[in-house]
Amino acid sequence: MGTLYLSVELTFDFIAFALGCILAFQAKDNHLKLYWGIIAACIGLFFMWENVGWLVIVADTPEYRFTSLLSIDKMLKWYALASVVSLFPMASLYPGYFNHWRLMAFLFPPVILITVGLCYLSFNGTLTPIHSASEILANLDKTDVRLRLAIFFISILLPLAYFIYPLASRRAFRQINRCMYVFIGFMFLFLGIYTTFTLNINEFVFNLFGIAALVFTLSFSVVYLFRENPFSSHILMLPPADKNTSLPFPGKAARDPLFATIDNYLRQTHAYADKAYTIGRLAGELDEEEKPVSQAIKSGGFTGFREYINYLRLEHFKQLASATPGKNVKELMYLCGFTSRTTFYRIFTERFGISPTQFIEKLSKTDNP
Repeated sequence: MGTLYLSVELTFDFIAFALGCILAFQAKDNHLKLYWGIIAACIGLFFMWENVGWLVIVADTPEYRFTSLLSIDKMLKWYALASVVSLFPMASLYPGYFNHWRLMAFLFPPVILITVGLCYLSFNGTLTPIHSASEILANLDKTDVRLRLAIFFISILLPLAYFIYPLASRRAFRQINRCMYVFIGFMFLFLGIYTTFTLNINEFVFNLFGIAALVFTLSFSVVYLFRENPFSSHILMLPPADKNTSLPFPGKAARDPLFATIDNYLRQTHAYADKAYTIGRLAGELDEEEKPVSQAIKSGGFTGFREYINYLRLEHFKQLASATPGKNVKELMYLCGFTSRTTFYRIFTERFGISPTQFIEKLSKTDNP
């Protein structure tokens, strides 16, 4: 039974790894998708490595050997991943907010704490055996126990603060959707499992953590395959001419003026209707580099070029449907630059709450009461 279970889990680990690689490959200027792909690939690879190790030594049923509580290496593994994953709500709601310096600033505390923990394990290595909560209290005078408790509390509180803070703000840059709440639910589940895993480890919690991590990775990787930003939806922003328009985050300047130039150019030329239109072509036509063009688009609340172009194409579809009532959905869809009927119907329905067919039917009823 143990061998069969591990073989099945290995299969799913490989799927998580493969999905992560696919997402990273197709991300382009969508950094959220790129980072999620890297995380998913690393999680799949890590679990594959762990399960291959178990598969080599297991004949029938795994025999788990658990170390003492407050294990530094296990806490640091959690903290390294949680500190990155917990930034996704913030990055999702505020596209373009994170640059290399801000990312380094947010990840500086985890890097310091992980370095301290690894240095202690490497150069000191003295760990007091702890097998119950009462032993933690009895050994509070020991340096390693105080360090382990500090790592434990920080590894819970800091990731919690990272993904709660942007959600507590009423001044959203994008709109939270149901997928974000599912993501938050998973984070709280992981915090609960991690707390139990660290203070009272047993076989059930050990397996639950692995299964939950795999379900979490696979679920959101599949969602990312079909959505540019599964955790939030773009909302209409203030007019670009308003110089006071800014992100509700400290240190973020007003919307990039280049965004107004990009938006005006595309709306006037309808260049986005070209099915093969790319950010490289847009940058060339505006005599700009790709990076500032991408940053300007993100300053308008879009996750990346693809989401922005699809937004313009949907608006163009509505205009064409109103101006040319004789054309059907398929004709209008291709005129707007869409090539996949499935993709078009999905993103149209997600944005407007009705299908393209229903939209055209409503227009017909309005024109012919």
